[in-house]
Amino acid sequence: MNRPFNDDPIDMLVKKFLTENGTVLDIRLKYIGDEGLEYLAKCPDLIDLEVLNLERNEITDKGVQALAGSTIVTNLKELHLERNEIGDVGAIAIAGSVNFSYLNFINFWKNNVGAEGAKAIARSTVLVNLKNLDLAQNNVGDEGAKALAESNSLAGLELLEIFGSGLTEEGKTKLKESKAFPNLQTLVVE
Repeated sequence: MNRPFNDDPIDMLVKKFLTENGTVLDIRLKYIGDEGLEYLAKCPDLIDLEVLNLERNEITDKGVQALAGSTIVTNLKELHLERNEIGDVGAIAIAGSVNFSYLNFINFWKNNVGAEGAKAIARSTVLVNLKNLDLAQNNVGDEGAKALAESNSLAGLELLEIFGSGLTEEGKTKLKESKAFPNLQTLVVE
């Protein structure tokens, strides 16, 4: 694996980048892969973790499933997953895991989340605290947009980004006219 910004093993990255109070771990661009995320899911130092930045780490659904099954990382409020290789299986794992019940921010920008992942997020009884959801540059399509627009559990959304995700005018209109997001302040469909 080419790791241009990281020569450290995952345990050293935790020591270097976990904030003193243990609530924030920013390891973007470290290319930890699924094995690294599996380590994080079991790392006792992350018991108080609230913000996890995993941008551009070559993470797939397998790694996300490990995080969703963690018995340690259960209090996340922010999860940055942008520019990875996460698809529907990963989105479904997040939408169904009580580990993510405190999430108010999740960024899937530039992954492979499709209609099935968007549907799982839309009907999730876990992600009810979401305020910011970024699904831009994925494969959500009109089917996924329709599911989001008809969601009964995303009423707290204040920001929804979904541009570049295969929506036609029909899908964009469904989201623009949706009554599912009474608190929505920003909708980015183009």
